[in-house]
Amino acid sequence: MEELRAFASSVPDFRRLDKGNFRHSLNDIIMLMILGRMAGCIGRAEILEFGRYNLNKLHKMGMLRNGVPSEATLCRVENGINDMDMADRMQQFADIFLERLTCASRIIEIICIDGKAERGTVQENGRSPDIVSAYSFSTGITIATEACQEKSNEIKAIPILLDKIDVAGKIVTADAMSMQKDIVEKIRKKVTMFASD
Repeated sequence: MEELRAFASSVPDFRRLDKGNFRHSLNDIIMLMILGRMAGCIGRAEILEFGRYNLNKLHKMGMLRNGVPSEATLCRVENGINDMDMADRMQQFADIFLERLTCASRIIEIICIDGKAERGTVQENGRSPDIVSAYSFSTGITIATEACQEKSNEIKAIPILLDKIDVAGKIVTADAMSMQKDIVEKIRKKVTMFASD
């Protein structure tokens, strides 16, 4: 929980803090959204209901001293946070969390790389976007993702995905289409670079 709170606190506050009266800290709102989503809440109304139902518990954790924010506040925060900053902080948090899980389990991590079309989402060209993911089989966590560029496929996205993850000392699996000579060579180089450091 402390790591999660550190992550929420690390997200830059986009609001003009020198102007206005802010009843809720940004990290409290982010924590509410994360905990609500972890509890299966999807929309803002469900997240706020989760907050109201668990307000006493959240108070004991030092959160939401001024009560649950309004739906309009939640909407402003969702729209105001810089997506790339949030993604960078989330990646750092996920890396730390994953490392602790793998150390605790004391097993060799298996990373599964695979591409899937995102059904239900349609791009301007009428196609569903293709996403390549690196999934930690040992911990059940998606480590990183990379969207395939338009008129491209997962063969070109996998090297970019590999730049985001550490594969040293791990087993990497992928389907036959992904096992291209350049991709295998990139995995070998990443392991060699790690071994020589």
